[in-house]
Amino acid sequence: MICNFACPERVEWVISLEEDMRQHIAIFVGDAIKNILSGKKTMEGRFSLSRVLPYEALAKDDIIFLKKSGGDILGKAVVDNVLFYDNLRPESIAILRKEYSNELCASDKFWQSKAKSRYGTLIFLKKPERFLVPLSFHKRDRRPWVIIIGRND
Repeated sequence: MICNFACPERVEWVISLEEDMRQHIAIFVGDAIKNILSGKKTMEGRFSLSRVLPYEALAKDDIIFLKKSGGDILGKAVVDNVLFYDNLRPESIAILRKEYSNELCASDKFWQSKAKSRYGTLIFLKKPERFLVPLSFHKRDRRPWVIIIGRND
């Protein structure tokens, strides 16, 4: 499935990428995109009570487009590595917090909100790139993660 980007030449560029990688749109709030593009935030973490994207849907070298909640796609990053966790408990989340909090740029409030999560995805990011012209993407639902081109799609 190809989404309706505002810039047709960008769509061709997206489609022409390697067939064995997935391309995703991740929705961010706050300063997360700014921190990724500056290199301060080198990991993204997604935690949930159930198996929802991006859990088990990412692989090394996948492309993640960085979309501001309610706004445009401002850039992209490449997946360097990804770790998936299931059966998380508060004790295991505390270990992840201690190990990765700096790379995630995660606040105490973030960790408190994720304390009861059962599933987690930790994404190591590389090659962050800010787009010169933001891409318009009209998404009307509340999903925080979308696969726009997948393996064998």
